[in-house]
Amino acid sequence: MKHLVARTRLFLCLLMCLPISGFAQANWPNQPVRFVIPFPGGSTPDAMMRLLGDYLSKRWGQPVVVDNRPGASGVIGMKTILAAPANGYTFGFVQGSAISIVPSTIKDVGYDYERDFAPVILASVSPLLLAVPFNSPYHTLDDLLKSAKTKAESVEVADPGQATTPHLAAALLGIKSGARFLHVHFQGGPQALQSLIGGQTQAQIEGYNVFAPMVQSGRIRILASLGDRVEPGLESIPLASATVPEAVAYGWFGVVARKGTEASVISRLNRDFAIALREPEIVAKAREFGVYPRPSSPEDLDSHIARDRKHWDSVLKTLNIQVK
Repeated sequence: MKHLVARTRLFLCLLMCLPISGFAQANWPNQPVRFVIPFPGGSTPDAMMRLLGDYLSKRWGQPVVVDNRPGASGVIGMKTILAAPANGYTFGFVQGSAISIVPSTIKDVGYDYERDFAPVILASVSPLLLAVPFNSPYHTLDDLLKSAKTKAESVEVADPGQATTPHLAAALLGIKSGARFLHVHFQGGPQALQSLIGGQTQAQIEGYNVFAPMVQSGRIRILASLGDRVEPGLESIPLASATVPEAVAYGWFGVVARKGTEASVISRLNRDFAIALREPEIVAKAREFGVYPRPSSPEDLDSHIARDRKHWDSVLKTLNIQVK
């Protein structure tokens, strides 16, 4: 009996010495989990996160709250994540440009990725496509590039604003091919698309979800994908890199946490997010948005961000675009 009592006391002592975080992880999540999105409701990332949120909510038995915080090229959303406690219940479902481009173009954004955030998972990518009006004389990417090389700035390329990902992608294509485009900046994607449809501009680079309705109605044609690979459903669209090596540009979305969030919680979220992103129904629905899941480890996302920042910093330097 004495031995039993002694063993019980020893077990209780050992139990008391275990870190509280171990219990937190075993019980996580035990309250609603919030995902901040730097985009408005109805946008592609919003629709994607709500799709994932429904799945995760059922898996966890806890509500998943989608918190839209659009504005300032993603800065408002990133600062909202930063303002939340690092307790494992607020994360960001953010666009790559808010990390890789915006801090190099907007002064005092109020956050630093390496200092303030921890990677969770690279969720998905969205290849950028090059489109022209349906009646355009350009039928291949090579046709368009030859014209832009023959007469500098003869090809006007619409974009949703200076230093946006579509603008930088078009600039990258020009840099790598030797073509000189005339970049026409608009206040947003819809205005840029209207100029393309109306023939005021000759080309535009954007995501599939922006172009799809106009392609289906026969108002524009897609000449090339700037993606890094041929994605399902886009097999008929040639890769720009086949004509211009290194002409690769795509949008991406990832999940980040506040620095200081418990590693075991990040690991659990990474695992559950990856499972959700491999669900056939989610993969199929994402494809309708022009989004392609690419679940990865937190370390892979960190490496991806480092490469992406270097990639776009090179373009910004060539264009002499500096922090304003």
